[in-house]
Amino acid sequence: MECLRASSERPGSLLLLSDSLGSAAVGDSYLSALASGAIITASLVVDRRGETRDAEGGSKLLGGETDLLWLRTLRGRANLVVTGGKTYRAEHYKMPRNADLAVFSRSELTAPSGFEDSPRFIAKVGEGLLLAAEVRGLFENYRNLHLEFGAETMLPLTRQLGIGIWVSSEFEQGIESFCEANNLKPLHTVRVQDLLIAYCR
Repeated sequence: MECLRASSERPGSLLLLSDSLGSAAVGDSYLSALASGAIITASLVVDRRGETRDAEGGSKLLGGETDLLWLRTLRGRANLVVTGGKTYRAEHYKMPRNADLAVFSRSELTAPSGFEDSPRFIAKVGEGLLLAAEVRGLFENYRNLHLEFGAETMLPLTRQLGIGIWVSSEFEQGIESFCEANNLKPLHTVRVQDLLIAYCR
């Protein structure tokens, strides 16, 4: 397997994953390597216009099978998935397979079915929560966190934490539009099958 046009010298360079036949198989190990070393990751998926919400108010219709594999990889390396009440309700969250789930919300929450009394579901409910401080506090009990907030929460939160966002899309224009609208720069972009994945700050 080889990388074509691979260059770490210029920001935003496109790394095309391919083999000699132009059809490399991508597995969890490759995707996991993209985020290796990070103790906290954050991700968003966008459509052609750089929007983060589909017609149903969530993001499930924005990404295909490769994006789902990418999300599962990010979740799989985390001990704790962290999201907000609005995203939790819009996406009809289920409990992650191998991680605990923390939800920050201004109003009361209903736990995922079967986890009503489980310590794996952490509900942080209340007004005026200092989100960045709360997220940092989670490291007392967890090694690796993955953030899945909506863009309006994710953007200020990641800036306060000093981390970038992994923005994925089936459309290069979508990533460019999202970054331009939010004063972000795609530092590294990788094409994995039908999906572009960019680390943006």
